Amino acid sequence: MAHENYNECIAAELDHKEVKRIAAGLSRYAKQAEVLGLTIFGGSGTGTLRFNDNSGFGPLIVAELDGLFSGGDGAALEEDGLLRGEL
Repeated sequence: MAHENYNECIAAELDHKEVKRIAAGLSRYAKQAEVLGLTIFGGSGTGTLRFNDNSGFGPLIVAELDGLFSGGDGAALEEDGLLRGEL
């Protein structure tokens, strides 16, 4: 279940309720995409929906997404006690 990281929201001076609403919406859409066999892919600032047709040529890019997307995880709990991602 999607949830906001309260302490990180406070550190970022963001409304944790708004962050939770956005996370829940994105999670809901990700689950719907998964049912269709789609992967939400982010990288180099762009986002796409991809479908693996097992052709051996890589997944089909069935849609391009608006907004800022980043790929990778790189999350770590840092010394300040906050969960931080890669730069």
